[in-house]
Amino acid sequence: MNTPFDQRIDRSGGHFWLKELFTPERNRQEGLVSYAGAEFEFPTCPALCRSVADAAARSMFGFNLPHGEYLKRVSWWMKTVRGCDMEPDWLVTTHGTIFALATAIRMATEPGENIMILTPGYNRYEQAATRLGRGTVKVPLSDGNGRYFMDWAALEAAMSQADNRLLVLCHPNNPTGHAYTREELQRVAELSVRHGVTVFSDEIFADVAFGSEPITPYVEAAGADAQAISCTSLGKAFSLTGVNHANVLIRNAELRERYITQRNADHYGSIDPLHAAAVMGAYTEEGRAWLGQMCSYVQENTARLRAFLGERLPGAVMTQPDGTFVVWVDFEPAGMTGADVQRLIVEEGCFTGDPGGDYYGREACMRFSLAVPRAELERSLAYLAHALEDR
Repeated sequence: MNTPFDQRIDRSGGHFWLKELFTPERNRQEGLVSYAGAEFEFPTCPALCRSVADAAARSMFGFNLPHGEYLKRVSWWMKTVRGCDMEPDWLVTTHGTIFALATAIRMATEPGENIMILTPGYNRYEQAATRLGRGTVKVPLSDGNGRYFMDWAALEAAMSQADNRLLVLCHPNNPTGHAYTREELQRVAELSVRHGVTVFSDEIFADVAFGSEPITPYVEAAGADAQAISCTSLGKAFSLTGVNHANVLIRNAELRERYITQRNADHYGSIDPLHAAAVMGAYTEEGRAWLGQMCSYVQENTARLRAFLGERLPGAVMTQPDGTFVVWVDFEPAGMTGADVQRLIVEEGCFTGDPGGDYYGREACMRFSLAVPRAELERSLAYLAHALEDR
């Protein structure tokens, strides 16, 4: 039976889409999707689209503020999907995840000081710090058999340094899909209080969860006294990556006022009216049901790729994600170098992902986004299988 996720999104009619511009020419010639860039290759939630279309039809393009029904929808979503009893006054709206992080960097650090990031991790955190004249301290995660874990000794050593003022969590981690437990988050918070470190938790993938329990928001686990910030948005769960808006949750009142002061100094305006409409459509029972179906579909794609690698490239280690729709594959145990991955997987196999070198020097690794129609995944795997036949 066909599902809404079996339809491939139509990117025709314009050559300005970032994902399309970075898709290799050979993939376009063969009609194969790219697995680079964490956005859907199938349409997003119909309830969201209807809400945005209705707002546009009624010329609703004015300024928006986070109050009334908007706050109710976000609070309801956090309760039902994330298991978090947030208070409405925790919410601070911003112009997107990296904008929100940049605000936290300006608030918590001075030029010449550092942020800390866990690696492998999203490369734009370091980019934001560099642009703001701050350094980046990379704290490697421990890994084994496709799972990534906190190296507590390394993390505390980094947090104890006076110039390291802000820790950026990616929860669940991008690119590995690992979500931290409540106990792990509480331990991070204890260390942050001990060493006077602010923690910014990027949770825009956290709605895409595969377990029976929701992915715990850092701001809730950390408690009221910690310098804790959680950043949420529609960006990943509903593939609104090009819409620059995020909902930041800050429980600590003093920190929240400092953050708002810095956000306003960064020339924040108001909520994008079409994003406000998107929230009103997505954060509904229909949106919640759609999200659950999407998570199941992506899990099946993940299992299919795992089975393919087990058969065709035994030894390659693929992560076991707790959430997200991306996976991280280490090809080195299969006897491949970074050059081999580029030649065999990307160029000959047309199975294009995000290169591991972008995620801090892991040249034989690659991130793949699996939010694609199943038929497209099967076409890509057949093409890759042919390229691997003579390996």
